[in-house]
Formats: sequence, C-alpha cells, structure tokens
Amino acid sequence: MKESYVSSLIKTMYMKRRKKYLLELINRMSFRDNAKSSDESISFKAYREADALNNRYFIQMLIEIVNFHKSLDGLNVRKGAYFILSKLLKKHSDSNALQFLIDQLHKESDKYAISSLLDCVSDLEKSDIMDIEPIIQLTRNDNWQIRHSAIRALKASKNPRAKQVVLEIITNGSNEVKMNQYDIIYATSVLSDIGVIEDITILKELSKVNIRDVRESAIFAIESIKQRDGN
Repeated sequence: MKESYVSSLIKTMYMKRRKKYLLELINRMSFRDNAKSSDESISFKAYREADALNNRYFIQMLIEIVNFHKSLDGLNVRKGAYFILSKLLKKHSDSNALQFLIDQLHKESDKYAISSLLDCVSDLEKSDIMDIEPIIQLTRNDNWQIRHSAIRALKASKNPRAKQVVLEIITNGSNEVKMNQYDIIYATSVLSDIGVIEDITILKELSKVNIRDVRESAIFAIESIKQRDGN
C-alpha cells in the first residue's frame, strides 16, 4: 500500500513538472525580443523545440492546458498548445485529441487563432467518421483568411463530406472564376489530395480557363489524381 502511494506521488510530481515545462515553453513561443535575426529569437528557438517534442503523454496535458486557459487572456497559451498538440498528433495518432482540436474551432473568436488552428489540423489524417462540420462551416466564412484555411483543412480527410464541399466550391465558383479564383485554387489543391478519377472531368474544365493560376492548379490536380490512382 505504501509502495503504491509512493509510486502515485512520484507520478503526480512528474506530471506537474512536465506540465510546468509545457507552459514555460508556450510562453517562450509567444515571447518577443530584440534578436538581430528571426532565427536567433527566443520564439523561433522555442517553436523548433516544440516541433521536436515526441512525448505522447503531453497530448492529454496540452488538452488540460487549453481547457484551463479558456479566457481571452489565455489566447496565446491556447495557440501555443494547439501548435504543439498538432505536431504531436503527426507522430502519435489520437482521434479523440484531433476531434478536440476541430471542436475548438467553435470556441475561438479571434480570426488569427481560428486560422492558425485550421492550419494546425490541415495535414492531420481525418478519418471517415470524424466530425469535420466545424471546418466545413468555416469554408463559408466572410473572412478570406479563415475561409481559405478552412478549405485547406479539408485536406487529408476521408470523410465523404470533405470532397462534396470542395466540389461544390469549385462548381459554384466556376460561374465567376475571376472573382472566386482563390477559393477555387485552394479547393483544387485539396481535390488533388482527396479526389478520384471521376473528379477529373470538372478539373478538365478548369484547365481551359484563361486565369493561369487556376488553370495550372487544375492541371496539377489532374496529374496528382492520375498518379495516385495509377492511371
């Protein structure tokens, strides 16, 4: 009994030290100094340190840190925690933690925090049963920065709704390609990642438009899909 208590106490002390370290690292990530160059700054070095973390036990600690710092004053702490969490999820798959990140989109109001969070989840593999509705809703946002980050965040998603939304963006935007060109380019980029041979038809139409960036993004998507599907 005594041995079990001691073991539990040691574990608790270890967890507290690790969480303290994470908070200290997050503070360094948002620190602004007068370094001569960006790669010498405290913030730059902290981000590189965060990028290298590989402790899966940090995942739950970071979720607890986010939940504890819910106020407006905790914005920088949450942003730092989101970044670290996304990097860890690239190394340690955890669908519950990823869903937590996606659900946080409903709880943030700062446009930079929302856009940054969308960028964090963009490259993470999202299963066919993962609820990506918070991302989809933001693809209709009036703010272009949020909207484009949301479209890009549909990348690496196996949920059929992701491709449906991307195709709708391309189809609806094709009526006014010049006005919607950037939405179309981001959507086409995502389609190059999750599209199938059947989607090439709509991309071929885009490959004929007069706007070079749209045309080239469509051609790239066609080649990516063909290469992936082996045709």
